[in-house]
Amino acid sequence: MIIVNRFFLLPFCALLLVAGSFCAVAAQRPPAQPDIPDEEEPAAHPANLPLQFNYKGREADAPWRKEAQARIDKVRKGDLSIIVNDAAGKPVSDADVSVKMKRHAFAWGAATHVPLILEKSTLKLGTGITVPDKAALTKYQEILPSLFNRSGLITDLRDDWASVNQSEVLRAIDWLRSHDMRVRGYALVWPDWGHSKWAAKFKDRNSLNKEIASRISAKVGALKGKIDEWDVVTEAKNNVTSPNSLFNMAGGADALTEWCKVARQADPNAKLFVTDDGVLDSSTTATWQNRSGKPTYVWVADTIYGYLQQMVSKQAPFDGIGFEGHFKQLAFLTPPEELYSRLERFAALGKDLAITELEVALPDLKDEKQTALQADYTRDLLTVFFSHPKIVEVSFWAIWEPEARKNSGALFRADGTAKPNGQATIDLLRKQWWTDLTGKTDNDGKFNTRAFLGKYDLTVTAGGKTKTVSADLSPDGKPVLIKLD
Repeated sequence: MIIVNRFFLLPFCALLLVAGSFCAVAAQRPPAQPDIPDEEEPAAHPANLPLQFNYKGREADAPWRKEAQARIDKVRKGDLSIIVNDAAGKPVSDADVSVKMKRHAFAWGAATHVPLILEKSTLKLGTGITVPDKAALTKYQEILPSLFNRSGLITDLRDDWASVNQSEVLRAIDWLRSHDMRVRGYALVWPDWGHSKWAAKFKDRNSLNKEIASRISAKVGALKGKIDEWDVVTEAKNNVTSPNSLFNMAGGADALTEWCKVARQADPNAKLFVTDDGVLDSSTTATWQNRSGKPTYVWVADTIYGYLQQMVSKQAPFDGIGFEGHFKQLAFLTPPEELYSRLERFAALGKDLAITELEVALPDLKDEKQTALQADYTRDLLTVFFSHPKIVEVSFWAIWEPEARKNSGALFRADGTAKPNGQATIDLLRKQWWTDLTGKTDNDGKFNTRAFLGKYDLTVTAGGKTKTVSADLSPDGKPVLIKLD
């Protein structure tokens, strides 16, 4: 006898063996919910859909651009006021003023890997990936901190802490911090049996949660003060409704709440995020659906919003919501205006928002039409994200071609040169959204301007005297007094 599934055929005897092997465990797990899909499964694969080398809102004069720019000017800039006095405390007029930005206050990030930043490492980049030579690594190590102020070890800070080379991970984190980069920690809990194979031996809720709490405490505690923010949970949505999932066995939203409490206790100063995928980068059309029959985005967004809303109602101690942002299908690229609308829905929960694993992938890097589209869409994604007042971070997935297989979303080639999407990113982060200007003080010894929030070197020159001070421009816009003595 053969049981027919829309994706594959499974002999009935084999099905009985599989069911038998799980019966003891399943009996102790939450009851099935047959009326709800167990996880996202498309009815039509994007590979079968026609590619669209365009997206709504790509036009240079699209109305959303003006609105986004107005928001950026309002929320990402501050009033910079410089007061210049002489040794006697009198105002110095007509003094030359130089304002040079050194670092964004906003978190622009890129994930990295231990072998890319440590000269000698026993760790590997991944199966079939060769670590580049020293000259190439040097170039990468120059690019990373020059463009970004945040990073994280995407692989090693997701793995079981007891199984990783802790000394190398600590050295890599110290390298990032020594380069003035804040550090993100990835996935304290990845709540499914596939990503957390260690969990298979736990047969009941209490023992499973005790182990998870122990693992969270050990990792967060060992890295206390070194990690600025953690993804407490990643990709829970695929298991929210699966009757035999690790997520449901642990207790669903109640478990998420407890995991946040454990992480908060282990490091009260680290920011805590709950992160998932598919909210920004999935389609509202009927051509890309899961078993519920609903468009993918509708099911994904409702499912994630549902468990986050429960966490908020339970006063779970988490600070933000993360969205992965893997834009891998040219069959549909979410229009900028719709992206903003999707972010607005989750912003209503009152938490900070972060983009944690951004990439815009292509099927053919040799096609100039596709690379132009990739550059434009990357530019517009960053513009939408930077313009949203609740977003506190945008971090890329893999910015350098050699660090991952089939890495078409990378911003930089192996030789360190920027691809079109990389150049678009540089133009925004280091030109359009960067303050570097000069001017003169007025009759009252004051110089006023609007500037992007961040760290600055402020230099004034008058009467043969020059003085440079470092200052942080924050939203409160406190005046900076420079005394030429």
